[in-house]
Amino acid sequence: MRGASPSPSAVPAAERAAILSSCCGFLGEVTLTDSAVILLFAGMLGAGDMLSLLTTSVLPFFNGLCIIPMAYLVMRFGKRRLILTACASASLAYFSAASAPFFGEWKVAVLLGSIVWFGFSLTGFIAAWFPMLDTFLIRERCTGFFSRMRFCHQLTATLFLFLISLLIGKNPPVGTLQGILFLAALIFCGRGFFIARIPEFPVQKQESFGFRDGLLQAIGNKSLTGFSLYLFMLNLASSGTVPLVLLSLKNEFHAPDNVVVLISALSLLGMLLGYLGVGTLLRKLRLKRTFLLFHAILFLGNLILFFPGKGSVQVYLLLAFVIPTYSFAIAGGTILASAEMMALATPGNKVMAMAFSGAFSYGASGLSRILTSLLLGSGMLAAEWQLGAMRVCRYQTLLLIDAAAVLFAGIFLILVPALFPRGEYTYREH
Repeated sequence: MRGASPSPSAVPAAERAAILSSCCGFLGEVTLTDSAVILLFAGMLGAGDMLSLLTTSVLPFFNGLCIIPMAYLVMRFGKRRLILTACASASLAYFSAASAPFFGEWKVAVLLGSIVWFGFSLTGFIAAWFPMLDTFLIRERCTGFFSRMRFCHQLTATLFLFLISLLIGKNPPVGTLQGILFLAALIFCGRGFFIARIPEFPVQKQESFGFRDGLLQAIGNKSLTGFSLYLFMLNLASSGTVPLVLLSLKNEFHAPDNVVVLISALSLLGMLLGYLGVGTLLRKLRLKRTFLLFHAILFLGNLILFFPGKGSVQVYLLLAFVIPTYSFAIAGGTILASAEMMALATPGNKVMAMAFSGAFSYGASGLSRILTSLLLGSGMLAAEWQLGAMRVCRYQTLLLIDAAAVLFAGIFLILVPALFPRGEYTYREH
């Protein structure tokens, strides 16, 4: 809880610094952990499908695994101190990852180790970020601030990847992608720089749950636990799709590298439109129908992606439509999920409640990609098989599995209080 109200001039300045920090940090995160750039870079260093896909799983997996312990460190050492320490550590890890080609036969191990270091460091930032914003954000400005922040950081990352796709050509050397990662690492350092420019606002002590009691309170919140279980099942089924498609574009369809990066950028564009459009959908469809629409898009997206055959201009155009639409649903769903988690959290226990639910959400996203990478690397999937006249590769097999898993996750919609209120909980429209 804030102490004395921040001065009118201090709040906009702090908001601008936070948005600039978010733009720098998000661009760096996406480039290193969730884009075609890192998949191509890892492949050039000699990582196979399994290890390449693992590079995209580390950050969400560590977020799910470590966000609750990091919430304790927020309570113990303070928000600002933990954020700046986490940003400094993650920046060093970023430069280490970009330097991997210099390590000869150890280059793949250095890359993966650096990404693990990066992902672990950022869990501290994520646990402390929203509590730090709460020290200066005024209630009346929250919605506008988060809208601007998400729009700006998504647009920044999208434009960066679009530019990269135009510049790298069809078959760039490893040094070109290494240079891109070094540039992204420098930009990422701006996250800590701009956070350091946010003044410390006075915070008033308040009665709140401690770590242990807060965790028990969150676990005992049946509505929150049920909703978190739904998020776990849905993210487990759907989060591996986009990196899997990018990997299949390169290794199965043999698409030029700039096309792979362009599809990756279009995925970010879809997320940008999702952040912008979810409010309009809510006004027109209301919450229940919007939840169901997003779930249906994730199912249909995986099913449609199962059918494309050989790489061709027509297939690339299909992906250029389906992938952004899929990402639109992912982004819109995260907005609904965040609002739902805040509505379900017990007053005085927001930090732990969000960490508890985030552990399910982030953890499932990382686990989805880990399981996908293990299946690719295990040899359990047939290299190809026939479905009538259609030749099905192992990437398409996984997309079919994902479609079935998303359909199965629909059973857990019954646990979403916004759709099926129960007990003492009455849903409040966002």
